Amino acid sequence: MTTNWGRWPEAPERGALNLVTPEATRRGLACVREGRTLSLGLEISADAPRAPHRAPAQHFLTRDGGDYAAGLTERPGYGYADDTIVLACHGTTHVDALSHVWQDGLMWDGISADNVTSRGASFAGIETMGPVVTRGLFVDARELGFLHGPTDVLRAADVAAALQTAGLDPQPGDALVVRTGWLEDWRNGTSEDDRWQGLHADVGVWAGEAGIAVIGADNISVERNPSGEACALPLHVAAIRDRGIPLLELLDLELMSSQRTSAFCLAFSPLRIRGGSGSPIAPIAIV
Repeated sequence: MTTNWGRWPEAPERGALNLVTPEATRRGLACVREGRTLSLGLEISADAPRAPHRAPAQHFLTRDGGDYAAGLTERPGYGYADDTIVLACHGTTHVDALSHVWQDGLMWDGISADNVTSRGASFAGIETMGPVVTRGLFVDARELGFLHGPTDVLRAADVAAALQTAGLDPQPGDALVVRTGWLEDWRNGTSEDDRWQGLHADVGVWAGEAGIAVIGADNISVERNPSGEACALPLHVAAIRDRGIPLLELLDLELMSSQRTSAFCLAFSPLRIRGGSGSPIAPIAIV
């Protein structure tokens, strides 16, 4: 098995994000033609799409207009609203930390999974990721006809062909962003939360060879479910564990689909949750 373990000894916790150099960031910024920003994040609500084993978001106001209507005095000279959310770190649009998955007791860079406890991850927690601005390579697999059925799979050869047709040559530090169409189906009431089309594990292998720094999609796990293999999440293992490539899940790519663009500037930053295995994000595309 080929891995990227030991490739970045000076900053192992960032994994393939070490490839997002200032040059890679400038390449992303150079994609901007119109200066328009598109949100790629889902609305946070109790009925938003999520994996069924994760709790729905809870949002409530701890102070609101009703408090003042009931007699609370505005002081000093103003009233205000205040609110709280309770949200699974992987329960909305989010990025997986490199401590998120392991196999045979070893996670990214050959580190023992014993380093992840109920107190959090002592290696590769989400707080070590930092902000990311790079070039995004957009593949609309649904529009291109690669994915139709509920458990169709996108292979590495399909990704390479789509990028070649678009005239794009992947460079180290780029992000691969794939629209599967699952989110559109979910909004239409025609998809399920226990099976979805997505990427094959060989995309993780290809991405590692191409220098892709991050992979994202508009479904629950980027890869398809069920995987059809002995491992339930083979792409997670191939990308995160073996090659240090984080995954962006539950992206909203419907606006991107309407732009007819293949390269864009992608920007996102996780919350600095100490020891977190992932974090909600509000990613943006700049076109």
